[in-house]
Amino acid sequence: MKLAVYLGMAAFLCAGSLLWSSQVEHLTPKKRKMLRDLFLLAAGALFVLVATCRYGIGYDYFNYQTLYEQLGPMSVLQLLQDHVGQEFIGYSIFTHLMYLLELSYRQLLLVVNLLLTAIVVWFVRRFSPLPWLGLYLYLTLQFFAHSMNLFRQSIAATICLLAYPFLKRRKLLPFALIVLLAATFHTSAIFFLPFYWILNWRCDGRLFAVMGAAAVPVYLFSNQAAQFLTQYLFPNYAGYIGSRYWEGLGYRYAIFPILYFAAVWLLRKRLLQRDEGDRILINSAFYVMLLYIFCTHHMILERFSIYLFPYAMVLLPKLVVSFLPAEGTSPTLPHKQRQREKQQLEQQRYLAMLATVIVVLAGFGYLLFASQQGSNGFHKVYPYVSMWSQSQS
Repeated sequence: MKLAVYLGMAAFLCAGSLLWSSQVEHLTPKKRKMLRDLFLLAAGALFVLVATCRYGIGYDYFNYQTLYEQLGPMSVLQLLQDHVGQEFIGYSIFTHLMYLLELSYRQLLLVVNLLLTAIVVWFVRRFSPLPWLGLYLYLTLQFFAHSMNLFRQSIAATICLLAYPFLKRRKLLPFALIVLLAATFHTSAIFFLPFYWILNWRCDGRLFAVMGAAAVPVYLFSNQAAQFLTQYLFPNYAGYIGSRYWEGLGYRYAIFPILYFAAVWLLRKRLLQRDEGDRILINSAFYVMLLYIFCTHHMILERFSIYLFPYAMVLLPKLVVSFLPAEGTSPTLPHKQRQREKQQLEQQRYLAMLATVIVVLAGFGYLLFASQQGSNGFHKVYPYVSMWSQSQS
């Protein structure tokens, strides 16, 4: 079955929802925390296993195997002088260190997947109110598929997740240093740097309208805009202009990002009432939508969304729990109205459960959509091929 492995992973992650439900309220906080951490550890191990044991899936699988064999034997000095090594010096040096440890390409994949998964699990555990749902979205919204295809850029985008707490606390120096580190693996990470300011702007419909209006001429004259950007900011992407990657994706690719932002915008007040800092997440949804609209003109621009779209792993779970009473609130109704208060709490839980189901179904629908695009779906990872199935064929 084309999606068997991914469906199994999705089912396991959904089963984890029980550990964040009322079914475990009878347990002590310490035991609940232990069980949840064990689940996240098991989920992380599953992601590492699937990503490491793949064979030949992802457009860049064999390209990076060749690159490892090419760059690994070079010394650091040679890498600094080699035009390929200079282009992504952080990854080049990392590759060289792995080669010094005499790791095979499979073992290199293991190390990379351990690092990527550790950061993702840390990110959802710390910032998502429903980590199981955050990991489910990591799978279904194609961030996991991205990591099995666009190798270096996935490393860069995942490193950028480490900048999120500094983005929230408005600490520019550590934020910038993390983004610059990511840029040594993939120069497109520089794109994320100005979002330190952009994502902290106030959530204002008028501002979004102005930004949308300003984007219209850029969309219409995108070839000229791209020539300017590739000349001064992203020269490595100049070769894509006029190639098949410069062709547009179908308008169907913009549907989910548009619905994503629409839902976030309609429920923004729930988020902002609880945490004004969630404007970062709300703003990110707008720019994800904008990028995917631009992707209908040039598919290569979809790659830049990977620096913003993963915030959905936190934003959508926050939308779900926004239907529940805020943590730390105490009953305020008179004693005679306790029954009414209980009914109100049940209604809130029902709405939160309904929101959860909608998010899960939306993610599942996106997974199905992604798997049906082209002959191998998004990022050429459908169907899954393991090193064992390849050896038997």
